[in-house]
Amino acid sequence: MMTTYVYTAKKSNAETVEGRINASSEEEAIDLINQLGLLPVSVDVADKEEHAPVKVRGTIKSKDRLLFSRQLANLLKSGLPLLKALKILEEQTHNRYFRRVIRQIADGVQNGRSFSECLEDYPQIFSNLFVTMVRAGEESSNLEEMLVHVSAYQKRQEDIKSKVKTAMTYPALMAFVGVLAVYFILTFVLPKMAGLFDSIGEALPLPTVILFALSDILTTNGWSILIGFTVLVMMIRAVGYLEFGKIFTGSFVLKIPLFGDIIHKSELSRFAQALVLLLKNGVAILRALDVAVPIISNRVLQADFAACKEALSKGDSFGETLKGSKHVPSIMAHTIAVGEESGHLNEVLTEIADSYEEETNEAIKVATTLIEPLMIMTIGLVIGFIIFAMLLPIFQIDMLAA
Repeated sequence: MMTTYVYTAKKSNAETVEGRINASSEEEAIDLINQLGLLPVSVDVADKEEHAPVKVRGTIKSKDRLLFSRQLANLLKSGLPLLKALKILEEQTHNRYFRRVIRQIADGVQNGRSFSECLEDYPQIFSNLFVTMVRAGEESSNLEEMLVHVSAYQKRQEDIKSKVKTAMTYPALMAFVGVLAVYFILTFVLPKMAGLFDSIGEALPLPTVILFALSDILTTNGWSILIGFTVLVMMIRAVGYLEFGKIFTGSFVLKIPLFGDIIHKSELSRFAQALVLLLKNGVAILRALDVAVPIISNRVLQADFAACKEALSKGDSFGETLKGSKHVPSIMAHTIAVGEESGHLNEVLTEIADSYEEETNEAIKVATTLIEPLMIMTIGLVIGFIIFAMLLPIFQIDMLAA
């Protein structure tokens, strides 16, 4: 077991320096300090709380991680040592929380820990895929190339995620504006017109009665409805954190028209891209699946691929096991099975990833093309009904007068 030691030592010019180093014993720590060209003066076990990984309380965006890996790859390719590259990135990083993380990673590297070990201290920032790729790069002495590959993967995922969010944000925004407009009409406009309709003295048409009933409910119980809706949303979110809630949500999301297809294909594309990235860089298939399966956010799909991983560990075929999955397309399962038999699994996975990414982009275009007129038509129908219900009594009076 490695222990962190704090040391004080002398340089050849009698300058006193302090630092930390990881070793299995105090004797090994002294030997490592001597190898650094220093003369140890004192070596003590570090305070665990003092040197524990910094807890990140701020927000570190995925774009920050992408920029970090891309810039680090460029610096290493230019010939800079890893420690020097980390120091440069620490100075250039604007996010103060991320800057603290990079500083502590650099300290760990300086004290003899591997880069991947330091990254493992921050699972909330660096994914298992990122750490695995870095470790593979360290083992193959090709860290900069691994960082280039993982940066390209992160960029593709950012692009897909951005497109999916855009496709879902637009209709959500339109729905919000539409609901807000209807709420304003029902709670502010209609109550001011109530006196006008009371003076008519005739029985109001059914649409107008329904409209005023809704207006009365929202006006008198608006806060209660808002509080109840908020509590309901919070309860649904709380259930979503439970395992059965994740499974139910995952199954429900895949059945949503248009958006379910987008999410389904984007998940399959992300999984295939991660798996081929790991396999191409020398990671064993079982270890690659251990890393790639958790990347899938939909719990139903994740369960299907996890079951296939278990079957593969028992000697079964990955592709053949996928054929029995309810949520994995049969074409994907058959293609993977053929790739396994022919020994071209990497090429097959690349084709699958590219194909589903292209289909995701096309599905997003179709969704954004259809959703806009559908939302406009829906909001128009609701507001049209309100206007019709408000004008109907006036038309009725004109007909009676005639």
